[in-house]
Amino acid sequence: LCRSRPESTHHILVACRYSKRLWGLVAVWVSIPQADPSRWPVTGTVRDWWLSMGTLEGVPGRGFCSLLLVNLELWLERNTRIFKRAERPVHILLLKIKKEARTWGFAGAKHLSVLL
Repeated sequence: LCRSRPESTHHILVACRYSKRLWGLVAVWVSIPQADPSRWPVTGTVRDWWLSMGTLEGVPGRGFCSLLLVNLELWLERNTRIFKRAERPVHILLLKIKKEARTWGFAGAKHLSVLL
């Protein structure tokens, strides 16, 4: 995504500057300042990062787990860049995530709806 480091799942979803910008915008959108990358503990694996995110104080656990949608969209963006040679700015990807989250909410994702 950022073309500055070798790809790994951890880098793509957690450490990449594109991913961090997106997560920062998501943190503001859902009003969870703890989700801002500047507040994240240092982790070496996606599993460790995700477990640490699920235990942040003041964060609704199940609702936050629904934000796995962000990681899905980051991965799809990565694949689009590699296989279709097309890329979206981070603010456009955020709009797509917001639309998807609303759709999931209408479909019954009640924990995600709490965040919106």
